[in-house]
Amino acid sequence: MDRRRERVEEDLKRRKELGAFLQSRRSRLSPSDLGIQSAPRRRAKGLRREEVADMAGVSNIWYTWLEQGRDVRPSAQVLDSLGKALQLNRYELLHLYTLAEHRPPVKEWMPDHRVDPSVQRMLDKLEPFPAYVRGPRWDTIAWNNAACELFGDFNRMNVLERNSLWRMFARPDYPGLLPDWPNVARNLLAQFRTSYGQHIGDPAFEELVDLLKKTSEQFKEWWENHEVLGIPLGLKRFHHPKLGELAFEHQSLTIADYPDLKITVYIPVQEDTP
Repeated sequence: MDRRRERVEEDLKRRKELGAFLQSRRSRLSPSDLGIQSAPRRRAKGLRREEVADMAGVSNIWYTWLEQGRDVRPSAQVLDSLGKALQLNRYELLHLYTLAEHRPPVKEWMPDHRVDPSVQRMLDKLEPFPAYVRGPRWDTIAWNNAACELFGDFNRMNVLERNSLWRMFARPDYPGLLPDWPNVARNLLAQFRTSYGQHIGDPAFEELVDLLKKTSEQFKEWWENHEVLGIPLGLKRFHHPKLGELAFEHQSLTIADYPDLKITVYIPVQEDTP
């Protein structure tokens, strides 16, 4: 019973914080910023609630309830509309999604297949260790030369070919590259399934899954098992056509400004390493 009361109080605080945040963003804008003509003696500071509601395509009453912290549940589409109406930057929009208990769609948070130059410099400094950055859909969006030597030249791949799931299940050379391919591929799919669960309905994820089902019978069969997994530590072995037998430990780190982006570094080890 106490825990239920705590959840109610937490939800009330979150809704009040959401309303206060919207009000603060509304107050900082002036009608002239948005081309809205106003009376010379207008007293309202910033935009009026009805002006925000009109631009976002929602009713004034509903938006008023949202700012008042009432128990209304905005959809992702409404949050996007409010973000545009209030001219929120990406960090403010992310905060809005968080307060409304929604995850932003992948397309809004992938940095257009680029990373900050400082991240690329870090990847380059990690040479000779293979390192890359992947997005929430497991697309490789940045890499160093060592990663190209191990996985193939990302510079020559298109966006789909840089996707980890696509390479694992659609490239014919991968079963030969990974001696324990069945276990590695199944674990990778289970890890991806965890990410997929956080982005249910996102067109970018659905398109990839549908395409993989049509391309790989193995993916289609294992996908129906609904296995989920984190990112386990341990050795990953490669039978590389040029570099020979290789073994790596790998670690994945989150980029602070882009929580859906992960840096993965492969560190070579000897097979007898404890």
